[in-house]
Amino acid sequence: MSLPLVSLQNIAVRYRKKQVLRELSGDFYAGEVVGVIGRGGVGKTQLLRVLTTLLRPNTGTLVLMGKTVVWWQRRTLVEVRKSVGLQFQNFALFDFLDVHHNVTFPLEHQGILGAEEISSRAREALDRVGLASAATLFPGELSGGMRRRVAIARVMAARPPIAVFDDPVAGLDPINSAKIMRLLGDFAQEGKRVVFVATHDLERLFPVATRLLFLHNGAVDYDGPTSQRHLATSPRFLDFVEAATETAADFSSTV
Repeated sequence: MSLPLVSLQNIAVRYRKKQVLRELSGDFYAGEVVGVIGRGGVGKTQLLRVLTTLLRPNTGTLVLMGKTVVWWQRRTLVEVRKSVGLQFQNFALFDFLDVHHNVTFPLEHQGILGAEEISSRAREALDRVGLASAATLFPGELSGGMRRRVAIARVMAARPPIAVFDDPVAGLDPINSAKIMRLLGDFAQEGKRVVFVATHDLERLFPVATRLLFLHNGAVDYDGPTSQRHLATSPRFLDFVEAATETAADFSSTV
């Protein structure tokens, strides 16, 4: 079997006396779309921040692309971060740059690709998220949903082997939500990368995710294939899935 692109080994995070993540472990491989799910406040965003090296755990080991992250070595961190792309929940767009240059910004500062290749990637990514016509607009001229799609396009243009999306379809209409989720699934497969998606939209996550990571109280309560979720023995996981899918069904029946 191929080596994992991401390996978590007994990751724990504490804020003062509050235990946020508890001994998380797992190996994640190319082609996987990992749905990171759970109720609010269970540690999903903190896990994503660890995966992207933005949060140093109190204990445990993070291995990315076969390299153990050495948190106190800045040069090592800079190198490792080139392998990871993150769509921030708050978009993190530059107001003074238009959409095209918001997408190209990370690639330009890596200094690896030429200007023509960078522009080509940006145009392709914006077209894939349905924003080709918005390239010359500025973030202040966009809706919240459009800004979210720009943030997604920025990750896709960089084509990292490890991609992390925090609530990628929040605020999007059902058609765009389904399109973006399918796009993330394709993104994982076409580049042999691992994609992590934190979301509460299980209705659109389930057809795309190959694996589910359900967090409860900072710990992994279920980790298994999406297709076998009905075989789970965790009552908390089963209750969460039932409640989320029932809510979606009730909503769709009223519109």
